[in-house]
Amino acid sequence: MPSLVTDSLNAHALRFEKPLAPAYDDGAGLRVLVAFILVGIGLPFLLRFAFDATGVRGSPGANLGFVVAWLAAFFLVHRWFVRLPMAAVGPRGPGSWTRRERLYFAQVVPVAALGFAVLFRDHLVALHDRHGLAGFVLFSVVGGLVWGIGQELIYRGWLQTELTRRFGAIAGLLVANLVFTFGPLHFGLPRRTHRCALGRPGRHIRNRPALRHHLRAFRQCVDSGRHARALAAEHELRPFEVVFALEQ
Repeated sequence: MPSLVTDSLNAHALRFEKPLAPAYDDGAGLRVLVAFILVGIGLPFLLRFAFDATGVRGSPGANLGFVVAWLAAFFLVHRWFVRLPMAAVGPRGPGSWTRRERLYFAQVVPVAALGFAVLFRDHLVALHDRHGLAGFVLFSVVGGLVWGIGQELIYRGWLQTELTRRFGAIAGLLVANLVFTFGPLHFGLPRRTHRCALGRPGRHIRNRPALRHHLRAFRQCVDSGRHARALAAEHELRPFEVVFALEQ
């Protein structure tokens, strides 16, 4: 029992037994970066252009098609162009997980799912009422899971793994997260929205510490929950996008 508690605490502190460093060479690393540029940057723009041209952008079917095409492109490009074992960029089967990794998964997933359901209950009910049970499962549950998996594989698996291999953990993590936050993945929200991470452009930045600015932006997010829910209902944003959407 003490070892179970100790391993659980270490897992929640992200102190896992086997920190795995990338083991591939520079040639493979270059292929990873090229693949990220093509799939992580180029494909989202191409898909959005195609959806705009056909007039379906923003519809539930188009949103689901976007995330499915994006994830499928990752697997195809990884297999035929990157040509590395999947474990080289992060994903490993449960059979190779360590004890702490298993404990972390078993404890975090149920708690996160419960918390998500409680925090976004109203929005989830609205989605269910709008699309029905089958549409809710397909567009919201499956679409949301595919969207999150795609982000992790492309931005964490490809980009973050290669940047940390080339430049070290601190620089690699910083650059990868900057690209994730400010890159093309988060383009395309309606004009009246912005990301809380950015705050309100041009305000409360000059002559103020960056930490204070981000804390203020986060407080604006919390205080603007009603506006975010109204915006979500208007534009059919997914629950995980509601957290970051504010009305200007």
